[in-house]
Amino acid sequence: MLRCLVVDDHYDEATSLGAYLGILGGDVRVAFSGNEAIEIAPEFRPQLVVLDINMPGLSGFETIARLKHQAWAHAATFVAHTAASPTLRRAATAAGFHHFLEKGDSVAALDAIVDRLLIDDPGRLI
Repeated sequence: MLRCLVVDDHYDEATSLGAYLGILGGDVRVAFSGNEAIEIAPEFRPQLVVLDINMPGLSGFETIARLKHQAWAHAATFVAHTAASPTLRRAATAAGFHHFLEKGDSVAALDAIVDRLLIDDPGRLI
């Protein structure tokens, strides 16, 4: 089972995305702030982190920087999930995100990422 952490300050966005990943078979935790994600992640050790960039308090950029320093993070896939912006896309890549999804993208884009993770490393299902 793929361990997924969804981080978004918008309750409806976070919970619906988390529910969808749960339907796909993921073991999902939802955090509503960067600080909450930093508290959850070390014990949960997510394999997939879907992270909003524009959040109050710790931004997604600050959050990924802190998460990437944790031992589990080298094997995790980080997905920026935020508003459309070429500038944000470039900054997200520079910050270490592996994928960039615009809010409002079809769930097919997320499905493709999850499918690729499971194909590349079937052991993630454990």
